[in-house]
Amino acid sequence: MRERLTLAFVGLALVIVVVFGVVRAITLGDVVHSTQTDDLRQQALVVGRVVETLEQSDQPVDEAALAGLVSPHVRALVERSGAAELVVDGAGYDDAAADVRASSAVGDTTVTLVQDATVADEIVSRTRGPLLALMAGLVVLAGIIGLALATALSRPFKDLAESAAALGRGRFDIEPPRSRIPEVVSISESLRASSERLQKSLRRDRDFFHHASHVLRTPLTGMRLELEELSLRPDLDEDVRRTTARCVTDVERLDCTIAELLEFARGRALVEGAEVSLLALGSHIAQRWRGLLPEAREVKAFVDSGPDMLLTPGPVEQLLDSVLRDVRESGSGPVMIRFAGQDEHVKVTVSSGPSNAYAGSSGAVVLAAEPRTNADVARTITEVLGGRYTGDATVDQLEILLPRR
Repeated sequence: MRERLTLAFVGLALVIVVVFGVVRAITLGDVVHSTQTDDLRQQALVVGRVVETLEQSDQPVDEAALAGLVSPHVRALVERSGAAELVVDGAGYDDAAADVRASSAVGDTTVTLVQDATVADEIVSRTRGPLLALMAGLVVLAGIIGLALATALSRPFKDLAESAAALGRGRFDIEPPRSRIPEVVSISESLRASSERLQKSLRRDRDFFHHASHVLRTPLTGMRLELEELSLRPDLDEDVRRTTARCVTDVERLDCTIAELLEFARGRALVEGAEVSLLALGSHIAQRWRGLLPEAREVKAFVDSGPDMLLTPGPVEQLLDSVLRDVRESGSGPVMIRFAGQDEHVKVTVSSGPSNAYAGSSGAVVLAAEPRTNADVARTITEVLGGRYTGDATVDQLEILLPRR
């Protein structure tokens, strides 16, 4: 986008400069002609006064007396009452290229100066160089200003693209850019609303899993136990016993169906098409941590199991960003990150500190026993994701269990 905006600014400036240059080139000849006419009129006035002075002093008025007053490429015509017209040509005057003419009268003497086109052409040629340089400079200046303006205008849209990509990965902690551009404001509000809907959707899914497991499976378990107890009664008829056995079988089949549906709901992707492998996610997170932590703090990442397991990266990135802030603020030693994919959960183990010790329990995230201001954020994210968060920021361990999705 920045490149297109820059090209638009440069193109607009180029059109303006070309129009200005064409207009200037058209009017340049007229300006030079007017200037040269005024100059010749002043020169003719000087020649006329010299002629009058020579006549008053009874000195001859001839070509030799006026030769030093006539500029190169100029012809002087001196008309006096009672005398023949005197013609004095300057060096290099071309009679075939006469261009500019100006006359001045001093007493009874009229002096006409005629200048050939060589002088005007030379002046126009000298003027075209600075004009072209000015036009080129204006285009370059327009490019620099256009690049700066394009960068400023495209930055909010670039941030919007990054926020949209994060939302597409399943993150709902996006921060759209602040801008006064109406389009940016509208898109930011849409992204923020989509993020809130995603977070509410996660909460509804979590509540649905708990509700379905409790409301559906618990009564079925009680019904199966009642039917099994009924089938054990010795005074029960054989027809009733067979019917009871079929009911027990149907209840077990229904319980298995509910379990499969819940497992399918838990296993489906949070954002379709955004899944990445655990190996790719671990590499991305490790690279991000290396870029945000000081260079003196070594960061090592390992994938112990399930490298090809697919999961939505956004929630894990969002959770570990909160953990990263705590690690950066409270620790000073090397950092080790371990990922392990399990059947239903993802195990992430983080060790920070001189000892490089890390927890071995499933889904444990172990940090240094320093106060962490982002612990509440991590706890909230874990609860929204349907995970388990145990421990406290003032103790040695924080244990987080994340579902696979």
